[in-house]
Amino acid sequence: MIFYNSLLKKKDRFKPLKNDMIKMYVCGPTVYGPSHLGHAVTYIRFDFIRRFLEFLGYKVKFVMNITDIHDDILKKSRELKISPQKLADKYTEEFYKDLENLKIKKAFKYPRVSNHLKEIINLIKILVQKGYAYETSDGVYFDISKFKNYGKLSGIKIEQEISGTRVKTDKYEKEEVSDFALWKKENDEWLFNSPWGQGRPGWHIECSAMSIKYLGIPFDIHGGALDLIFPHHENEIAQSEAAYGKKFVNFFLNSGLLYINGQKMSKSLGNYIELRKFIQGKSELSQISFSDTNQHESLQAIARQKYPARFLRFFVFIHHYRSPIDFNEKNLQNAWETFFNLNEKIAKLKKVTTKQKDLQNLLKILEDDFNSPKFFAELYKLIENNKISLQDLKKLDKFLVFLLPWRKLTLNEKKLIYQREKLRKEKKFTLADKIRNELEKKFIYLQDLKNKTLIINLD
Repeated sequence: MIFYNSLLKKKDRFKPLKNDMIKMYVCGPTVYGPSHLGHAVTYIRFDFIRRFLEFLGYKVKFVMNITDIHDDILKKSRELKISPQKLADKYTEEFYKDLENLKIKKAFKYPRVSNHLKEIINLIKILVQKGYAYETSDGVYFDISKFKNYGKLSGIKIEQEISGTRVKTDKYEKEEVSDFALWKKENDEWLFNSPWGQGRPGWHIECSAMSIKYLGIPFDIHGGALDLIFPHHENEIAQSEAAYGKKFVNFFLNSGLLYINGQKMSKSLGNYIELRKFIQGKSELSQISFSDTNQHESLQAIARQKYPARFLRFFVFIHHYRSPIDFNEKNLQNAWETFFNLNEKIAKLKKVTTKQKDLQNLLKILEDDFNSPKFFAELYKLIENNKISLQDLKKLDKFLVFLLPWRKLTLNEKKLIYQREKLRKEKKFTLADKIRNELEKKFIYLQDLKNKTLIINLD
């Protein structure tokens, strides 16, 4: 297998550190609000990668963190007038439900910052003892000038004159390079004890402490969205390798970002769409404000349109995991038509034996940096030309998770289909069409063929 390694800025042959076991860590959510489509894209992409590796026979020890101590949580809790931990607990539970709704395979661990303060503090102690960190009146900071390889992931260069400047918050300005907070001494209502006084851990330190606790050092794969390369992943490397004197991670896999009508999706812009509301077709972009009225209306149309969660997995898959995705009306409509046609062709498949060579060629495509667009194009041809069996599609769907319906028809839905057939025979077409329209609201489509009615279940 060959993956693009962000550490090397090129493709590299992948080999697990230990036999057939792959240790994989992916940065998870900061739980101060509902998951949005940007989160969903990351979760789906790394779930596909994890499932594909398991399909090939590897055991994957998969860990995703949950940031439940963070300044953004405190800020939001003050607005809502509830405790920050209560807010974090609420959205942690919603996060688990969202993963379930997207059929994301459960991780080996979902470590929470609040349960790993001991490990975080111990790691900071090591960095202080080794001279890589220093204490000030407002916190403990990592001295990036002491770590010679700083910037090896992002390509950021340290300039001599900026040594000693510090970033107390976790927000960086574009190309800002500064010593970063490991522990922030605070003076508010949400504090935790440490050898340096009460406060909260910085954002970056948690991923080093928790990934190393569960996966060791080094481990095989670290995943996350492209915008985490700097400063988050860069700082993880620095503090981990400074503390333990070992390589932190062999491969960094970074996924492309989500754009809405050509703009990067951002909570600050208000152009984000909540995942659950999108699936329910109940999203409203009330916060968004554009001078271009047409663009605003286009975004509102996207937000209000209802799609099944299975389609969302498909939509993400047909874009390469490293490429950006532009969520706009045209792209969604094109993808929906392809998704419908795919399901229609699968429903029409005749019994056939798949050539093993065809299956092997498909898998080889994915073994080259998970090239999902090329894979799908070749798979579609096989389905269109009736050269792949339903049995083999079921096997492939173990890692694709969008080829086949997620639920069976209910007894009531079957009765409605039977009732419609009866009405058509009685030439009561208006009533028959009414039933068809009701079923389509549930993503069940009917095609009347010469000798039978084809049922296309997109849910």
